[in-house]
Parts: sequence; structure tokens; C-alpha cells
Amino acid sequence: MKHLLIVVMTTLLLVGMVSACAAPSPAPPVKETVVVEQTKVVEKVVTATPAPTKPAAPVQITFQEPWGITSERGVVVKGIIDGFMKANPNITVAIVDSMPEKTKVISSILAGKASNVMMMPEDWVAEFGPQNALLDLSPYVAKWSADKRNDFYEPVYKLGQSTDGKVQSAVPWFAHSMALVYNKGMFKAAGLDPNKPPKTWDELYDYAKKLTTPDGKQYGWGLVGKQGHDQAWMIYNFMWQNGCDLMSPDDKTVALNNPACLEALKFYLKLKDVAPPEATSTGGGELSAQFEGKRVAMWLLGPWVVASTLKNVPDIEVGTAILPTPKAKATTIGSGLLVIPSTEKNPDAAWKLIDYLTDTDPQMQILIPATKFVFRLPVRKSLLNNKWFDENPLYKPFVESMAFGRVPIPTLKWGDIHNNIVQPEFNKAYAGTIKPEDALANIEKLGNQVLK
Repeated sequence: MKHLLIVVMTTLLLVGMVSACAAPSPAPPVKETVVVEQTKVVEKVVTATPAPTKPAAPVQITFQEPWGITSERGVVVKGIIDGFMKANPNITVAIVDSMPEKTKVISSILAGKASNVMMMPEDWVAEFGPQNALLDLSPYVAKWSADKRNDFYEPVYKLGQSTDGKVQSAVPWFAHSMALVYNKGMFKAAGLDPNKPPKTWDELYDYAKKLTTPDGKQYGWGLVGKQGHDQAWMIYNFMWQNGCDLMSPDDKTVALNNPACLEALKFYLKLKDVAPPEATSTGGGELSAQFEGKRVAMWLLGPWVVASTLKNVPDIEVGTAILPTPKAKATTIGSGLLVIPSTEKNPDAAWKLIDYLTDTDPQMQILIPATKFVFRLPVRKSLLNNKWFDENPLYKPFVESMAFGRVPIPTLKWGDIHNNIVQPEFNKAYAGTIKPEDALANIEKLGNQVLK
């Protein structure tokens, strides 16, 4: 708005006076009127219209896992991946439902043909990490909040680390452990409290004797007597529980030829007294059939056998507990670990998938699939407080046991010893062709030759 302001200025024009006789008469004063226009200034804040946000460029990645897409496990995985794509609409994930042979993994990575994200078992990670085949995830993990990083069970988390802990080649997606699985109905029939499973080796043997019937139709303990990986790692469990290790701390020598390991091996062989006679040819797979067939009352294995028994033989009242121990809590663990190939050209998108899969909600989807098939367990400690575990308490001991888990092949150096020396020597002791003391002495002698 404009206003007019009239300013009247009177200017007196004075002429300097000179001598009186020469000077002219002074001019009269002149009044001059000047009109000046003034504008009132009003400040106005103008907000600029932001430029339109450019949508993130679409990205396609592949995720490789070992199960068929239409299998029970494959259906679970697909549901989780669908959730990721919904949360990240610019990233499309194609599932590759088979794993290449281990010998071909390195070549596929070097050729740049490997999947962007792969699930690997811990022994593959231990082998491929030192070969620089896997991307170091440490910079990504460093951005996690302390709440997330510290929520993983440490023994499982370390399966993805280098031996010095400086390189994180993988992070765990899910895991499993071993726990005691038993038939509560058989406990009741034998006069045992089904809600008080054995907690020590002495109790385990005592319970097993009471659960073994004179007619030979039922036995207290399901034992693996067949030579192989299953028999070896089951014996390892007893050795760890008795306070002994398989190798020296520096991984340079075999460590199981000692009194604690010998006591553990002898106890395992003592369980032959309360195991079916066919245990000599029994492997891990056969034990499942023996338990579901009500041939054995107790045994140790992973959480999948609980789901299988509940589904196949619903009249069996299943019980679970942490493994009995004379000294230290210990159990075998394994994990499905997530890795990114070192040749990956779009690691940020690949990491987004890994970050999502390790969040709490996707972790719980492992346990609540459409098929109701529990095949592995989450690796986040806080999830044990989820109401799902209150509704399904049979799985709690398997999760709790991750806190003190061990792996049956602690280092690559142990691999050959485990396959070619430990397994046959353990089986000789089981068959009674050599003494337990001699089996351990042979493992130490032959194993140290491999380690030289």
C-alpha cells in the first residue's frame, strides 16, 4: 500500500553582500514544494518448492539357499524374502534354491557368477574366509546398534569370524543346538517324574536303566554305534561336558588324549548297556525312527526331531531339557551363515538383505511358518522372551544351549583328523577291538602327524 507524504521545504537564497554602493537589491525568498513517494516495506518468507525426490534405482539380487523352493523349508524362506521385498520395493530378490558343490564355490566367486547373498554352513565359512573369497562385513556390522550386535549368542556369532576375531566374513541367520529329547509317557510308566529329566551323567545312566524293560522291547538310551560323523560329534559332546578340548589353544596339537576325555569316552561306551543291540549299525537318522517307534526313551539331537515327532506320532508326549553334564554345560551347535562374495559389485543392496534377515521379526518367521514346521532357531537372545516360546516351551532348551555351544570341527586342520582318524578309532573302541586308552593315544599320535 502506498502513502503520499508532503514535504514542504523552504529554501532561502541568500546572496552575499558586497559594498553597499555596488551591490544589487537582494532577491526575495522563493518557496519550493517537492513531492516524495515512500513505499512501506513488508517482509515475506517464501518457501521454495523442493525438487521431486528421485526414486531409488531398481536393483535385482539373488539369494542362494540349499532347500527346494516348494519344500517346507523353501516355503518358509520364500515368505521371509517376500517380506523383505515389500519393505524394500526397489530391490527384487530371486531365490536360487540349490547350493553348488563346495569345490565349485570359489571358482564361481572369482568368475563373478556367484549369488549376491549366500547361506553357508560354518565349515565352509571357515574354509573360504581365509582365501579372501568372502567380503569382510566388519564395516557393515560396525554400524549396528549395540542392542542388535550384543543380542546374538556369542558362540554362534563367532562362527562367522576369523580366528583372531578381526574379520567378520559372515553373520548367523539361524542356528541349532543339541538337547535331551525324551518320552514323558515312558518316564511315568517307569516311575520317574516326567518334569524332572536327568541333570548329571549318573542320573542319566540311572534313568536309562529304569527305562530299559526286561523284555527287550524298550531301551533307555538311543545310541549311535555306527562309524561316522554322527558318532564322533556325539562323543565330543560328552568330552566337552567333562571339561576337555579337542585341540590345544594354539591349534597345533591334539588335546583329547587326557584323563577327562578318556572318562567321557568310557561313559559313552557304558551307555551300550542301556541301548538297543542294533545300535552298532545305528546312525543319527535311525535314532529318529527308534524314538518315534517307541524303541528308545531318551536321546540327544536337534529341534527338528521335536517338530517331526509331534507331527508323526502325536500320542508321544515329548519332553526336552539341556543335556546332562558332570562339570560344564556344552553341546554341539551349527549355523546357517549369511555371506557376500568378495567380488560383489553391489554390496550395499546385498547387505540390506542380510540386515533384514537378522532383524527380530524375520527371525521369528523361522519359527512361525505357514507349514508349522520348525527346522532351525533364531540367533537373537531377546527372542527367548517372545510369547511363542511360552506357548512352545519344548524348543527353549535348544535356544538356551546356544550360549555354550561348540562345533565338532573347530578348525580346518581338524577336518582331516576328524574324518580319517577320529571316526575309525572311536568306532574301534565302540566295537571293543581296542581299548579306549589306545584309541585316544592313536588319535593323538596320528593327528599330530597331520598337524606337522
